[in-house]
Amino acid sequence: MYGYEWMGHGFFMPWMIIFPMVILVLFMMMRGGKSSCHHREKEDEALEIARKRFARGEIDEEAFEKIKQKLSA
Repeated sequence: MYGYEWMGHGFFMPWMIIFPMVILVLFMMMRGGKSSCHHREKEDEALEIARKRFARGEIDEEAFEKIKQKLSA
């Protein structure tokens, strides 16, 4: 019914399309997930350090507010 043109290509042709798509999706998941999450963790950690320094009296309120503004920008 399909003729001889499908001989040999019927199994491999779909994989030639699916495999690169799977690789692309995995790459984007790994790259996207880490970069945004990692950036947020560092920002939260820096703000927590600034809060502790402010609580201990190492920095004044003006310095603390400047740090908060820089981290949120």
